[in-house]
Amino acid sequence: MATKTCLQRIASFMLMAMLCIGIAKADGTVKGRILDQNHRPVEFATAALINAKTKLPIKGSESNSTGDFVIDKVHEGTYILSVTMVGYKKFETEQFAFNGKKDVQRDVVLEENTQMLKEATVVAKRKFIEQQADKMVINPEASITTASENVLDILKKTPGVTVDNNNNISLKGKEGVKVMIDDKPTYVSADQLATLLKGMQGKDIERIEVIENPSSRYDAEGNSGIINIKTKHNKRTGFNGSFYTGGGYSGKFGENVGLDLNMNFGKLNVYGNYSFNGWSGWNTMDAVRNYVTGPYVGAVQQIYNRSDYNGNGHNYKIGSDYYVAKNQVISFMVRGSDGHSNGKTNSVTSFFDNTMKLDSALHTKSGENEHWSNITFNGNYKWDIDSTGTSLTFDADYARFKYHSSTDQHGNYVDGNGNDMNINSTILGYQPRIINIFTAKTDYVHPIGKKFSIEGGLKTSFVKTNSQSEFTVDDPTNVVWNTGLKPYDQFIYTENINAAYVSARGQFGKTSVQLGLRVENTNSKGDSKSMNRVDTKHYTDLFPSLFIKRDLNENNQLGLTYSYRIGRPSYQILNPFMWLLDQFTYNQGNPFIRPQFTHSLGLNYTYKSKFITSIGMNRTNDLFTDVIKQNDITKVMYQTKDNLSKSIDLNASQTVQLDVTKWWHFNASAIVMYKSVTSNDATADKFKRWSYNANTTQSFTLPCDISMELAGRYRSKQLWGNFTIYEQYSVDLGVQKSLFNKKGTLKVSVDDIFNTNKGGGFAKYGNVDFNVDNHWDSRGVNVSFTYRFGKDSFKTRANRSTASSEEQSRSGK
Repeated sequence: MATKTCLQRIASFMLMAMLCIGIAKADGTVKGRILDQNHRPVEFATAALINAKTKLPIKGSESNSTGDFVIDKVHEGTYILSVTMVGYKKFETEQFAFNGKKDVQRDVVLEENTQMLKEATVVAKRKFIEQQADKMVINPEASITTASENVLDILKKTPGVTVDNNNNISLKGKEGVKVMIDDKPTYVSADQLATLLKGMQGKDIERIEVIENPSSRYDAEGNSGIINIKTKHNKRTGFNGSFYTGGGYSGKFGENVGLDLNMNFGKLNVYGNYSFNGWSGWNTMDAVRNYVTGPYVGAVQQIYNRSDYNGNGHNYKIGSDYYVAKNQVISFMVRGSDGHSNGKTNSVTSFFDNTMKLDSALHTKSGENEHWSNITFNGNYKWDIDSTGTSLTFDADYARFKYHSSTDQHGNYVDGNGNDMNINSTILGYQPRIINIFTAKTDYVHPIGKKFSIEGGLKTSFVKTNSQSEFTVDDPTNVVWNTGLKPYDQFIYTENINAAYVSARGQFGKTSVQLGLRVENTNSKGDSKSMNRVDTKHYTDLFPSLFIKRDLNENNQLGLTYSYRIGRPSYQILNPFMWLLDQFTYNQGNPFIRPQFTHSLGLNYTYKSKFITSIGMNRTNDLFTDVIKQNDITKVMYQTKDNLSKSIDLNASQTVQLDVTKWWHFNASAIVMYKSVTSNDATADKFKRWSYNANTTQSFTLPCDISMELAGRYRSKQLWGNFTIYEQYSVDLGVQKSLFNKKGTLKVSVDDIFNTNKGGGFAKYGNVDFNVDNHWDSRGVNVSFTYRFGKDSFKTRANRSTASSEEQSRSGK
């Protein structure tokens, strides 16, 4: 549908250019509403006033999302109202006299032109990457291959975006980026988000918005920026859908399948989709820890483990829209996901003395079973108050997230000669978690003429998490109990956030300005049963934003962005529980972590939409990130989140997109970054590093409806808090063939052709000297098939924003 939308816009803009020859003086207004045969609004239709005598166009307007159009400053005279829209028959009224003083209302019903729809073969000309005033936009259908790819793969090609082997997504080197779908939260952990994005196809995506400095309309949460995935707004009536299936092999098999169905009954729309993704794989970790302080100076600990895992996930959404009037709609939606994952890990932790003689080793076998399910109920009401764009929206969510994991771990010690020391340990654990979220919000938009508008809104949210932990331990060495692990623990966290915002837009010649301000009041309470401690926080903050765009001329644009934002820790980070790798290595939450605050400033320049240059700076206070801590006496090492002091991020990027020939399209981007992190730890005062990323995508159109894409990406060493991660690079290749009159697409691709995509990193500060190398099944072959059926599209509100955007994004495990 991106093709049709583009065609509609091109046709409208061409006619509008003819109509805007100019009128010296006018006194009245001709307005109305354009509907289809099912009395649904028709967007992007062109309404033109034709001189009844000369038959020449005088002036015109384009209909908005509610079908309304306004032609103002109209002279006295005799006119014909002409309405045109791609896919519909041309409509013309009888000629009518206009006295120039009293407004005239003309409502129009368009008749579908089925023959034209069959013959239309115009190809969209949108660029794959577009720079707008407040964001960068990725248009998947502008690429010959991304329409058949899943969204996770598309993100990997997006300038500035990095996806690591643990499915963590960062933006220009900044961790904690918030991923949203249609302005709504993803409500899942990193692994579950990857499963969800793999189940979404590029053909169903209208655009991907990369927002480094979000406006005041968005929740202030997300100091590293937002990636907002906007699914398509379909416009045609009737029944349609699509089906896809695929599989992959990278040493183990995986599979996916999905179905998308839509139906319009006039005033009532019903839609739904379902996707299934099954996976399996492996990864390994080689780690070395050097003791540089304490009684074991010079000693070395080596850790090797291999994990084999499998699982599957189900995602679903069903909803309806009912138009109680032509300008009022009530919508309901239910969406959710359910899945499980199983893993088995074999680990060996070896201890060497300061002469590198093996002292002893711990052999551990462990298994983990995870299950998650979540469901969100949403209600929405929208009232388009008048034809100028004034609107009022109410939205409410109730979401419930459930997760539990069970683990079993069995270890035994051997001496330096490999003899069993008859010291065996068993750890059995069970950790359930329930999160309940209720949110409600309202938004009001009020245009002032054609060049100005104001909007404002209110929002409130209530969150409660209840996490429990139960462990049964048989450990004759007491190493496990020395870590502070509790046989039973409970952590209850409640949070209430109240927010209000106002935003104003204005057009001053070639310069557009948007100014916003958001206020958020936060009230939270954390109750740790094992610590016998209750922590409450109350704080109110203001979050301003500013966006300026200047069109220097037709080919050159400048943009300036600024925002002040907050980064709140996820509910899981606040949970003080422990997750054991073995008796000497674990992860732990931190209930005392503070939110971080970021000033973000950006400047961008665009030339002919082919060259996009940007520079940016972020300053974050109270930065929280992963840190590694260790006890030199017990030899225990653990990873947690903690507040450092501050960080400064500088970046400069260049994006290029060119049509080298008619059959060869070239995309490339390069980013240079500098990061400085100041720590509160006196033994690790400051970390700083220059780094850079680069990626390129070469797309080739071949005969017989075949296309090919070659993609490569490189990331240098980067600073991640006080941890330095190693460089990564890989090359992918894909070939696809259109089938069944271009309704079907068959694609074969190879990820990481040369098997170079590996990871790891190191940390050296204070008493920490740690190095790790990671390997995983990065090289694989994938086959997928997609088929579209029914009419091309029709309009639903399935991709509307709901209230719980921030809260759900913080609920992942």
